[in-house]
Amino acid sequence: MNTTGVGGVPLAPGGVPVVGHLLGLARGRAAFLQGLRGCGDVVEMRLGRRSFYVLNAPEAIHEVLVAQSGKFSKGALFDRVRPFMGNGLATSDGPFHLRQRRAMQPAFHRERVTRYSETFVEVAGARVGGWPTGRVVAVEREMRELAVAMLVPTLFPFAEGSQTGRAIQDLGARVSGDLGVLVQGVLRATILPPALAVVPTPGRRMFLASAAALRTLAESAVRQARSSPESHGVLALMLAHEGGMTDEEACDEMLTFLVAGVETTATSLSWALHVLARNPEMADRMNAEARAAEPGAVTPAALPYTARFVQEVLRLYQPLWFMGRRALEPVRVGRYEIPRGAEVVYSAATLHRDPASFPDPLRFDPDRWLARPEKSLPRAAYLPFGAGNRKCIGDGFAWAEMLAALSAVTTRWHLHPAPGHRVRAVADAQIHPDALPMSFTPRVPN
Repeated sequence: MNTTGVGGVPLAPGGVPVVGHLLGLARGRAAFLQGLRGCGDVVEMRLGRRSFYVLNAPEAIHEVLVAQSGKFSKGALFDRVRPFMGNGLATSDGPFHLRQRRAMQPAFHRERVTRYSETFVEVAGARVGGWPTGRVVAVEREMRELAVAMLVPTLFPFAEGSQTGRAIQDLGARVSGDLGVLVQGVLRATILPPALAVVPTPGRRMFLASAAALRTLAESAVRQARSSPESHGVLALMLAHEGGMTDEEACDEMLTFLVAGVETTATSLSWALHVLARNPEMADRMNAEARAAEPGAVTPAALPYTARFVQEVLRLYQPLWFMGRRALEPVRVGRYEIPRGAEVVYSAATLHRDPASFPDPLRFDPDRWLARPEKSLPRAAYLPFGAGNRKCIGDGFAWAEMLAALSAVTTRWHLHPAPGHRVRAVADAQIHPDALPMSFTPRVPN
């Protein structure tokens, strides 16, 4: 097989006729992309008949996400998401995306996030405080349910006892399960050729059922917000924005935030507890910091070590291994011309393990951020929430959730990994632990 593709871009090794690199990517996923980092700043990967240009250098990623972002639209991943999540912030483009982002911005101002933090602290304390002493718990499931429990009251803060409020509380576990099925189904649909992606397998039927259940919940919430003048929170702020949103637009945004606001937070918290269980001295340090801070203070300024710990989790255990864009016109990225219509992808997970930016990259060290703060890194070397005009609008929201959850855990419990279990990273929609069995013993206050 040729070693170069279109425009002289190096061709990824290991491709075979007809399917290209599909088998290698399906087997290794994040590991496959990690292996491409030594092949050049831009590498062509072929999945069946489709070419994908993998960006490995921070400079190339910055060109696509920031400097020349107007020459790119959302790519194949978002095409497959759109029929199920609608045209929310994650999937929309152009003037409509800008309008929706402006409509959402007030809900994520710093003052609003400070108010949400009170809810996060209360919810996290109640859920974590109810964990059983000494009994093995599936932490990955607990973290997803905790992420749902923290997010839902800020999206749908309806009066206690309302029909929708009761339905949402009752559906917490169902929402968690449906989200898991949805995001895995979207990934399969992205990687597989279109003809195979729609084969009505049992997994595909589960995916469609979960997508329908989540949309029904979002539609119910929007109807309730329309009819309840006293409702507030993210949903009400969206509906009240000048010009407003249609019910369908608001529903699309609710689905976007359910998916984006639960899965990445839950996965990152799972990895965080995995690290803490194996490094009790880090948990002790976070406990002391939280107890010394003002009650309920969950900001990086109030919890600097915990914040560095979260930065390091988002670096070494970055859940997003596959993100992309589509070229709207021929674009020069570095030395190469990317053709119009080409799919361009990058992996934050592999980027964050680049020794040029992160010496000894496989070592987990929160204090590396003291020696080299984020602002001193090359542009686009560290992308936990993306970059440019499509950077995650809820990054401050997610930070507050994670700091609240970790403070709740480390001030209450010592964490113990289940004996004999080896945690394995699995890359489907995100890179997450396959299973995280753990037990807890109470932490005696000093």
